[in-house]
Amino acid sequence: MADVRTFGLPDRIEGTESDLRVADEVINAWLADGMVRITCDRWQARKLEDAVDVGRRYFEQPVHLKSRCVSELTYAGYSAAGAAEKFTICRDIPREDVRVGAGWPCHGPVPWPSIEYRRTMRLLTDELGRIGEKLMHLLGIGLHLPDFEALAAMTEDGWHHMFVQRLPSGAHELSSHGLLMITVENGTLTVTPGELLEFLTNGYLPMTPLEAQVNTSSELVMSYFHEPAFELGLRPVLEPAHGHLHYGTYFTDLFMRRHPDRAATQRIKAEDRLSVLASLSKRASVGA
Repeated sequence: MADVRTFGLPDRIEGTESDLRVADEVINAWLADGMVRITCDRWQARKLEDAVDVGRRYFEQPVHLKSRCVSELTYAGYSAAGAAEKFTICRDIPREDVRVGAGWPCHGPVPWPSIEYRRTMRLLTDELGRIGEKLMHLLGIGLHLPDFEALAAMTEDGWHHMFVQRLPSGAHELSSHGLLMITVENGTLTVTPGELLEFLTNGYLPMTPLEAQVNTSSELVMSYFHEPAFELGLRPVLEPAHGHLHYGTYFTDLFMRRHPDRAATQRIKAEDRLSVLASLSKRASVGA
């Protein structure tokens, strides 16, 4: 891990020779090491520190208070497995939104613990989203796509989400799903390709399994996933472009398997929300 390359990202990415050089270096580092690190300025570092502080204080609350933060509409909120605890932050979709009314799976408001938690975590996810967007542009340049903005366009209005986790001491395998993962551990940002990026590049950029080493019970590990839009159909951007994937189906299937007993899973089944998903997937396959 000591030899992992560290990069500072440009303020703006416009497809210049300088951008191409950085893009090639990032991709080569991914191919060599499976990951890169991103430097933070002092404002970004402050947002990280604030998020860690508010996340730690939430997990220190009694279980009966933490466990109130669950939803029957979305996989956002609190969950626990043994000594491991997690707060999942998904897209915060108001109940009045037409997609919630139409029964789209996984759509609904986040059951925030407090106004402070919501504000602090939104500031962080917005910041990580800006980093993810820059990396998507750099990927498009480094892969020499005809339209270098094509990958970034996939993540406009993306289904970005984040895990805030308190894990017991020891080594823990982290999820490698999704497009691009930014892991926050001990104040460091580590970026790794997810299984969707492997699919989109026909295996050129393979998914990187990632492990967190937790030394004390007070440490937090946060994993941000920079994702495509929920309703989007995906095909590989590198030839041969075989296969098709609907992101909303991918996400819903993944979380239903991981959380078979969650209220959101039971409601998806009871209200046949999978038929809504099938309709979205069919519509996406036409335009993909």
